[in-house]
Amino acid sequence: MSPVHLHLLRGDDTFSIEQRIKTLIAALGDDFDPAMNLSKLDGKTASLEDIRTSVSTLPFFGSSRLVILESALNRVDKGQHEKFLSILDSLPPVNHLVLVVTDHPRWRKDPGGNWARAWETLTPAHWLIKALSANPCAEIIDEALPAEREMDRWISNEVKRQGGVIGADAASELVQHVGNDTSVASQEIAKLLIYVDFKRPVSRQDVLELVSEEGSVDVFKMLDLWLEGNLREAQAMMHRLLDDQPAEVILGAVIHRFRTLIQVREVLDERGDLRDLVNKRLLFGNQVDAYSRAARRFPMARMEEIYRRLLEIDIESKTSQVDMAVNLETLILQVS
Repeated sequence: MSPVHLHLLRGDDTFSIEQRIKTLIAALGDDFDPAMNLSKLDGKTASLEDIRTSVSTLPFFGSSRLVILESALNRVDKGQHEKFLSILDSLPPVNHLVLVVTDHPRWRKDPGGNWARAWETLTPAHWLIKALSANPCAEIIDEALPAEREMDRWISNEVKRQGGVIGADAASELVQHVGNDTSVASQEIAKLLIYVDFKRPVSRQDVLELVSEEGSVDVFKMLDLWLEGNLREAQAMMHRLLDDQPAEVILGAVIHRFRTLIQVREVLDERGDLRDLVNKRLLFGNQVDAYSRAARRFPMARMEEIYRRLLEIDIESKTSQVDMAVNLETLILQVS
């Protein structure tokens, strides 16, 4: 069997794609020198001739060369398919070529009428997939972002990979803060494991105390009251929260919420489908109704005004003596 040296990384999980590339580099051995034999190209700007030159160059002072072509198909027009495939076929055995193609899985009906998960662009009928499937020196590696229901398990596996342990309730709590952003999740996991010094399992309380911009679940309750128009109740709850948590944490939560609401409002104004935001992992499926109700309370101009004011509060706290906590309490009563 011919050794594999042509690798297609297909998917939308950029963190896992980066990890896969690191694994490929490690597999090249100790004599692989990235400074001499690693080349990165961007398919959005590189010409076919640039790709051909990089791919055909032999290693310098080493046994292997690695070329990474990101956005691999961006400039491969329909009439250039054969030229691109000829470049792949001419790849020297000592060179490795990694093709990175962003793609998204979608649920579609198969010929039998059953729902199945399939890739949006690089389907089995795609010319590149056909060519690589028939090439004994090629492999296709799929790296899709985990679905919501899969994220707890992903977090547990990533904690194990980093050398730690996490409780099931802590993993579920972490999902509430990071969604299925695997890159952010990995960073938060590293922070949590350092916090517990790898000596005990990460607990839900650890997650609530350390993770992310949204703080504890009480912040969500306050935001819900605020966005539903219960301003005095929201202000009272904000006051209690500020007694227990840094104002920066609460401000981060509010900024995050309004940033998402602006995206929801844009979809509503364009009469689009909010499921697109779920597909893009900007919302969880069970958040659509709540975010829709909140976004409808504000016209876009007002929402953008609030968002700008939130950013001003952040800047003011860093450049002047203005108290962020006072600004936050005052802002709630100004929003109606």
